[in-house]
Amino acid sequence: MELLVLVSLCLLTFTGKAFGDKPNQTPITIKEDESVILPCSFSTSLTDKRIDWKKDGEDVFLYENGRVNPSSQDEQFSGRVSHFPDEVKSGNASITIKQAKVSDSGTYTCLYLNEEGKVEGRKQIELIVEYILKDRSGGKINGAFAKPAVSRLNTDGDWALLRCKVLGASPKPTVVWHDSEGNNVSDREPEVSKEGDHYNIILETKVTKTDNYTCVATQNEHNHQSNDTTSVYIR
Repeated sequence: MELLVLVSLCLLTFTGKAFGDKPNQTPITIKEDESVILPCSFSTSLTDKRIDWKKDGEDVFLYENGRVNPSSQDEQFSGRVSHFPDEVKSGNASITIKQAKVSDSGTYTCLYLNEEGKVEGRKQIELIVEYILKDRSGGKINGAFAKPAVSRLNTDGDWALLRCKVLGASPKPTVVWHDSEGNNVSDREPEVSKEGDHYNIILETKVTKTDNYTCVATQNEHNHQSNDTTSVYIR
């Protein structure tokens, strides 16, 4: 009987450690540039406690002595993390991350410590931030980003001919003309030439109504999308 009790205690201890090393809930998944609340609460007032958030070893957020300590924060999170000060007394240690980046993805650990620095509560949350298509031409991704430039070649009474040029892009982008409602109004195939690994694309289209027309160039490999717009008035 004593041996059975000892084995049971060992299994419980091992199981507790295993679950403690994993996030406490299903992952939170959002798109980049969105804001997200990472929930964390304890059944005690945290007013006189230390709340410490970390992500895979990086310092995310620190609240101690009744105030936020911004000096103890990784530069990646500077100015983008806030908490709920009016709810700390009720045990709410949640934080909000603004304008999420893909690099924010990871496992977050929420700790609360007593006055002696002993950890009294721990919770973990996994955050997944997914890419969106947006203009990344000012970023640090390697590659030649597609930058469309539009012009009107002809306006002849009841129609207009529009041209979109995308020069020196790599990899090859997809180029499409849209009207203001997002409809594809491209009426011909693009002219494509190649110089080494870079592509030059010219796409013309004929339109017959007054509207704003946008040329959109997309490179899914870079999660990059850029556009240029022109206004057309048809008499």
